[in-house]
Amino acid sequence: MPKISVIVPVYNVGKYLPACLDSLVGQTLQEIEIITINDCSADNSLEILEEYSKKDKRIILVNNKRNKKTAYVRNQGISLAKGEYLSFIDGDDYLCPDFFERLYKKAKKENSDITKGLTRVINKDGTVTTADDNIQIRKSGKFYFMGHLLTAIYHKKNLIDKFNIRFYIDFFCFQVQAVYYANKIACEDKAFYNYIRHEGSCDSDSFTLEKWQRLNIGHANFIYNWINGHKYPGYIKNLYLSKIKELYFYGYNKLPEKDILEGSKILADIISTQYNCGYEIKDIKKLRRVLFRENGKAKAFDYYFNIIRGKL
Repeated sequence: MPKISVIVPVYNVGKYLPACLDSLVGQTLQEIEIITINDCSADNSLEILEEYSKKDKRIILVNNKRNKKTAYVRNQGISLAKGEYLSFIDGDDYLCPDFFERLYKKAKKENSDITKGLTRVINKDGTVTTADDNIQIRKSGKFYFMGHLLTAIYHKKNLIDKFNIRFYIDFFCFQVQAVYYANKIACEDKAFYNYIRHEGSCDSDSFTLEKWQRLNIGHANFIYNWINGHKYPGYIKNLYLSKIKELYFYGYNKLPEKDILEGSKILADIISTQYNCGYEIKDIKKLRRVLFRENGKAKAFDYYFNIIRGKL
């Protein structure tokens, strides 16, 4: 049995893919399987995967004939995985050489269902920032593991298979389930996942109405329903509600001008119906001031703010 199965969704990342694959085959922990799934790429990603899979027998290559999107592809990988632990990496990112070795040793020592490292973000201008979320997790507990899903390994039998945890929409829907059921989360500060921020990144400055609805709103609505269907301490529920508010508005203020009117309609409907997440008028005023005054998109928002104000 491999110690870790790493699942790699691939879609039009030929420019970055060799660095990703090199970082995987070069891991100091050799007992891994690398499940690569080409999701109907239109560039040279498939050719790169074929080349690498011929050189390294640990690489499993799946080629989707139709584009299925990332959540479906990651679930494909989970179904194929034979490893003791699961890990996920995007095809345009890469790992430090000892990433899996450090996390695996920590997981075995701590007997933890989830064991995570840290994210290094390589920005478009070449600057590098390192997340420090491990500090908050150690201080306040497992529920503060929000985001940075790809920095972790997850016990397959005791967690993923036992509770049938799968991806819906994207990473946060998986994460909220995994964190809820995990016995504990162990943190390793010397294991680094390198996230490459570029124009096609999911958190890039480029947002479309479809992307915002599918990722941010889809995530937020899933989490809202999840936390209301499961038992959480009150302060943790409020923490998640705060995250949901961020998800709704992150991306809205990055929509192109042609989509801001329709985006405002959608946002007004969300906030004034079952997904209001405890919004009050003061929240809306604060968000308007912070997010919209500077980028000139407040006019359309003001119109729908009147709708929101009448329903809260």
